[in-house]
Amino acid sequence: MEYYKFTKKDKDTFIDKTILQANSKYSIAKKDTTYFSVNSIGLKPLMWQSKFFEMFDKGKKRIAICTPRQVGKSVAVAVMALKAALLNTSPAGVSKKTMIGIISATEEQSKKLMAEIKRLIQLGDTHVKTVTGGKNKKWYTNLIDSSKSASNNKSMITFTNGNQIVCLPPTNRVRGYSFSYVFVDEAAFVEDQDIFFDSIEPTVSNTNGTIILTSTPNGQQGFFYDLFDPEEKYDFHEYTRFWLHYLDLDNQTMIDNIEIKKQNYYQTGKEKHFEQEYDAKFTVQVSAFFDSADVDEMVDLTLFKLSEFERQCDCAIDFGMVNSHSVVTITRINDEGLIERLFHHRYMFGADDALMVDLEMLKQKFNIQRFIPDDCPQGYHTIQKMEEKGWNVKPMSFKKDKVSKYVEFRSWLRRKKVKTYKDVVLCAEMKALQEEESIRTTKIHKPNGGTDDLIDCFVMSAYFYLENKKEELKMYSWDEIWS
Repeated sequence: MEYYKFTKKDKDTFIDKTILQANSKYSIAKKDTTYFSVNSIGLKPLMWQSKFFEMFDKGKKRIAICTPRQVGKSVAVAVMALKAALLNTSPAGVSKKTMIGIISATEEQSKKLMAEIKRLIQLGDTHVKTVTGGKNKKWYTNLIDSSKSASNNKSMITFTNGNQIVCLPPTNRVRGYSFSYVFVDEAAFVEDQDIFFDSIEPTVSNTNGTIILTSTPNGQQGFFYDLFDPEEKYDFHEYTRFWLHYLDLDNQTMIDNIEIKKQNYYQTGKEKHFEQEYDAKFTVQVSAFFDSADVDEMVDLTLFKLSEFERQCDCAIDFGMVNSHSVVTITRINDEGLIERLFHHRYMFGADDALMVDLEMLKQKFNIQRFIPDDCPQGYHTIQKMEEKGWNVKPMSFKKDKVSKYVEFRSWLRRKKVKTYKDVVLCAEMKALQEEESIRTTKIHKPNGGTDDLIDCFVMSAYFYLENKKEELKMYSWDEIWS
């Protein structure tokens, strides 16, 4: 797939459409969003925004827009949402109302988008006041329902015609709504992929409504990447797609500012970041998380897997699922201040029924100070049993803390402060572990078909040792940690 290239016809049409008219006509504004933007609220759009509006006006039911950062995606969404609500462009249901949902990647962003819509209302008030010679001072503000029964807050606006605009984060709060239009802003950054298919898509099923996705790329992952399909892997595309490069903007100031950013990004070695943020390319940086040489040096052939140990140590439990193993690992801080692996056991898939019995035996043979289970649904009953026995249980939210703890563990490993007895499977897992870095997120994961149960549990078992030595990490630069 290639970036959209504006034709001479596109440019001529845009010039004609953005000429301010003496009077704004309702019938034209309802059919033409560029006309609405220019003549109803006094905002001249960029040419790419006008092309976006054209897709919207043609009644395309599925639209996916991919652009650079800071080129007006949110403004375009706000204009279309405001027009749809004010002019009742897609009445549905018994009440024949147009309900608009705007889903942003975070709750903070959803509130910012609502603030953008309110700014447009104020802009429209100023425009109408100007063209009417001061006769109508708050035309659009007066179209907001101010009655006590109306819902108007930081995430919702209700208009006097009964239509509403609702801004929501991508959570299960979306369930239960029925929309004529759903805009998903920064769709590539919606972390829970299931929310889109299970909660967002169904909101238009009863209205035969429209779904519009807008975003900057976020690596080669997620539903937006799959639906936008920049590499043309699929023959059929449900979504009408539009891909913009910053050099095709019709605003030279914007282009100049991005070119300055380009120099800064390239000078600091962040070419991939620039490509994704401003070239709007679906780039991704995938590399080995651990250095192979560091993993080899971690193995100490003088150490052996122990069956008992009198000195203080910690025990981690990683609970398996359908395609992953349950693992128990015991480690300690030795006299030299190194993290030393003492014991591990990996259960066969679905064969951890004796886990609690095994833990009781290990507690007798090892001087375990803390049990560190993964705080996940699979481990709920086991954690409850350990707590009932009065054990010192310190559940770890591995999903939340994984990246930070892995980074700390890697720092110790690089300084040769992590040791284990020979374990070929553990070493293979560590050498295959991948770090996938995009602009705003870092993911650590096993390769397709691989496993990470042993290294996950090893990191968990060192949880509190890493925590106690955080001051040592300050000696290392950010670039070193993330290189």
